This record gives sequence, C-alpha cells and structure tokens, in this order.
Amino acid sequence: MLNCNSALIAIASEFVGRYSPYQSIQISPASYYGGVYIASTDGGKISCLAYDPSGSMDDYITLLPNSELIKASRGVKTASRTLSIETDSKVALVTTHRKTTSESKEIPVTYSAVEFPDLAGALQDCIKRWKVASSTTAGRYDVNYVQRAIKSLSSINSSVTLHSFDGGPMRIQEESGNVVILVMPQTAEPIPPVPDWLKAYSQDKMARGFYDPSTPSVV
Repeated sequence: MLNCNSALIAIASEFVGRYSPYQSIQISPASYYGGVYIASTDGGKISCLAYDPSGSMDDYITLLPNSELIKASRGVKTASRTLSIETDSKVALVTTHRKTTSESKEIPVTYSAVEFPDLAGALQDCIKRWKVASSTTAGRYDVNYVQRAIKSLSSINSSVTLHSFDGGPMRIQEESGNVVILVMPQTAEPIPPVPDWLKAYSQDKMARGFYDPSTPSVV
C-alpha cells in the first residue's frame, strides 16, 4: 500500500515525458531513511526528484498520471492532501485534510508496463560533481521573479541560458543575447549540501530496478 503527500505526485506529473519510457512517475520506498521517493523525467531534458519522509509503501510502482489525478492531487494552502493506493488497486484515494473536516475522492489510476529509466544511476555522477563545485555561496532567489523572467523570454524564444556568480544576480539571457534579465538574490548563502535522501536515492537498488527482498536495498 502507498501513502504519500499528493502534492508531490502533482509536481512530478509536470515533468513526465510524452514517449516511453518517460511517461510515468516512479514511486519507491526509501529503504534507508524510511518514507517514499517520487521521481519523473523527460529523458535528458528535465527531471523531478522528491522525498516524502512521512510517506510509506510496500513496493515499487510506476504510475501514469492523468489530468483528473493531477487536478485532485495539487497542493492547497488551506489544507493538506494525501494520496493512498492499495496494493494492485486501480483506484487512488486522494484525501483533503482541513482543520475540522476531511473529504476523499476516488481517482482511477493506470500503471506503466515499461520499466522506469535508471535516473538514480545517472544522478550518481551529478552528486560527485556537486561535491567538488568551486563556488562557495549561492543566491536565494524569489521563485516568482525567476518564473516571470523565463515566461517573458519564452514569448520570443524557446531557449534561455541561466548563470549566476557567488551570491550575485542570476543572469537569464535570451538566445540572441538581445535581452538580459537579472534576478537579484534575496540573500547570499552557503551552497546547500546535497540532501542525504538524494544520495540514498541514487544508491537505492529498488529505485534502480534491482529489487531483491532478500538483500539490503542500498548499494
């Protein structure tokens, strides 16, 4: 059985690909820390990785998102939402928990017959690179300004470059170089360490499709 924060499912759904094997969301037990990993990727274009420390599940699944599931799962500021799926069930139960009441909705779900790509294995090289990064500080940027900059540039071009220096402005530049938007940081902070759960995900045998219940799950 799966129980997790449904908002993470909705976020991961934004980054699935259109073609096999990238159409699905990978949901797997976080064997080392407990909780649940949620991942999606559109090939080499974009990836989403999330961890729900309060989640739980018994087995690995690859879920195909649909519009009804995404709409019901989205996070709301006035309540929390959880998604539950019984083992082998074709129905998910999304429950909205408010201060005094709760309401649940059943959503049909479909699973992918194709194995999820080895995103965890590819992530290992990224983690090694992050460990030796030469920069020491990073800017903390208001997400609304970053979104506005990218949205505005997308009206004239589908490609931008992003670059920031230690604790300084993020330079978002349109492909021709004729438009540059600088997003100023709110604060300059030490570059945050790679989360321990992300390191564990990259080594987790179940996330990499090597599940064997008789052996430890972390490589």
